[in-house]
Amino acid sequence: MPKKRKAPQFQAVNQKSHKRSHMIWAAIALVVAAIAAATMVFWPKVHQTVVQTTAKTEQPVKLSVDAKSALVVDLTTGQILGEKNADKQVAIASQSKMLVAYGVLKAIDEKKIKWTDQVTIPSSADLSSQNNSLYSHLSIKAGDKVSVKDLYWAMFTNSANDAAFALVTYLSGDQSKDQATLQALAKDLKLTGSEWYNGAGQKNGDAFANEIDSASSSAYNHASASQVAMIARKIVDMDPSLLTLTNSANLTYTKNNAKVTQASDFGSSFANMQANLDNPKNLQLIGLKTGSTPESGASYTGIVKDQDGHLFLTVINGAADYTDKTERFQKTVDMVGQVLDDWQAHDYKAGTTLSGVSTLAIKDEKVRAKVQVAKLTTFWTKSKKTLKLMESPTLQQRPAGTETDTIAHIAVNFKAKYLSGTSESQKEIPLELAGQPTDNE
Repeated sequence: MPKKRKAPQFQAVNQKSHKRSHMIWAAIALVVAAIAAATMVFWPKVHQTVVQTTAKTEQPVKLSVDAKSALVVDLTTGQILGEKNADKQVAIASQSKMLVAYGVLKAIDEKKIKWTDQVTIPSSADLSSQNNSLYSHLSIKAGDKVSVKDLYWAMFTNSANDAAFALVTYLSGDQSKDQATLQALAKDLKLTGSEWYNGAGQKNGDAFANEIDSASSSAYNHASASQVAMIARKIVDMDPSLLTLTNSANLTYTKNNAKVTQASDFGSSFANMQANLDNPKNLQLIGLKTGSTPESGASYTGIVKDQDGHLFLTVINGAADYTDKTERFQKTVDMVGQVLDDWQAHDYKAGTTLSGVSTLAIKDEKVRAKVQVAKLTTFWTKSKKTLKLMESPTLQQRPAGTETDTIAHIAVNFKAKYLSGTSESQKEIPLELAGQPTDNE
């Protein structure tokens, strides 16, 4: 008896297999098309960066300074120029107030609070009965109302501990949540290994009503010089007005609708101190935040400006006894001077045109956009050899003639050590419009 043929069954299975295969390839094609479409939509916002470079990595100078830790960074690019124990965890005292400032700036950006909000001073922030020379504070008491802006500014100009306590509680909504708020802000900035007990930077046992019962009374806020610099760079980027701290001799704030004026720590006494420093390069200390406790010693996070307009972010911890009024600033000047002696600046000045990059191509356009350097950008090397620019970016759309923001960045054939958190665009030269698009180079 002849066997039955099975070919038709095999053919049916084969057809199903082909159908399933077609469905899979169709799905893959759909995914690829979706990715391509997403790229088309978001590409205009994507930063074009050429990451390959033939340059050797420029290493920071080992700072010769008598301090627990120290750091010098180019404020604009984040390039680390000098360091000593920069990743060592140390007590930072009132430099902690910069983390509170970050919390304020973040909350304002997220529209959770406003500069004009009136903060009712909680009892935990009332330091009116304390010795002002030991625990710096304003002339405020529990129940007084002071604006967010005034408290924020007082943390910098006068290192007001009550202002820091009040602001952290305003951010957290409940004084019992203050430490958790600070730890969350530190986590947001990726300050791994740092510890935070209170916003003022006081030793836990000296934080009065803000003491954390579950922690040792000897516990204190600590972070590395690199982490302190990360906080400082972030807040200056978010609030450039911090570069004007030394502009006024006085701090003026409003309490319960009445103005109060007192001398600023960055006022005339600071100016007189700076004038008497050994400062052969005529460096200018713009100021930012001091730190002074027995645990931290004399510490200081500053912005230093040289005669060529370069801005340096500096951090020094344990520079002298915590009562010091001069040594921390002298050592700051000294270590920036050491950096300037060891490095060669390659400046790309604001308003200048880059050779070969006076215009940028515009996608699907016959005209090109005229561009110039948007702000002073400096790359530091150990030699005077001219740096080379990398591939010019192409604009994805024609910029508006009224555009005033940076429209592109161009990379340099350059490698260095950068402060953590530095973006690729911050390592490059920012470009802005210099005129209407043109057919000419």
